[in-house]
Amino acid sequence: MRLTEWPRMPFLNDEVKEWIALELQGLGVDDLAVYALEAGVEGDERRVMVATEIGLLDHRYAPFGSSARYRLAMLMYPWQVLRGVELRADTFRLWAREHRTRWSFRLHHPHFEAATESPDLGQALCDLARVCAVMAEPFGVPAGRVSSEVPGAHPGGPRPIPAASETVPLGAIPPRREPTPAPANGDAPHDEDETEPISTDGSEPATAVAIGEDEEVIELSDEEREAIPSRSDDTP
Repeated sequence: MRLTEWPRMPFLNDEVKEWIALELQGLGVDDLAVYALEAGVEGDERRVMVATEIGLLDHRYAPFGSSARYRLAMLMYPWQVLRGVELRADTFRLWAREHRTRWSFRLHHPHFEAATESPDLGQALCDLARVCAVMAEPFGVPAGRVSSEVPGAHPGGPRPIPAASETVPLGAIPPRREPTPAPANGDAPHDEDETEPISTDGSEPATAVAIGEDEEVIELSDEEREAIPSRSDDTP
């Protein structure tokens, strides 16, 4: 329902409609859905919610100083900050072949609640709820639960980090080892961990080199071993 289509009750006079239209013109947007509530102790105030492309406009139309002067105050909520869109419908039978539906609409932020059994106002609530549900950010709490039921959860925020007792230590997970393919000659595969030495000081591990056919092992005497120069950092 648009601003120009609003029914007589709750009453919106021409002045408040004109002022809201001027706001929309200044913002360069159109009204997508509108809903108004009576507010104040004597019901002489109005709260008018206007959904636009850029956000939800929350209006307060109330006397300013005296009943002869009124003021329209507006606060815009961008769609990114809107939270908790709820729409409920309860349809019940009046008598044979006649029924009535009660519509209930609620916003968590900014806080707004409205309920009606009027078909026209019920359509207006549906229009407002449809725009809010499409444009607003997700609430951030699982369906069917409220934020108070999720420990450490904040509306729109990240989920809490699990306790330390629920996490698995990194060292408790063994590394994955790939199977060693069998050699082509049919010999049994060997385990690389049993043949390759592991260095404990962080240096590259030593690799054994096979002796060729034209090479032989030369045994050195103690005097020849002492004559071989060594590095200054070698331990005696």
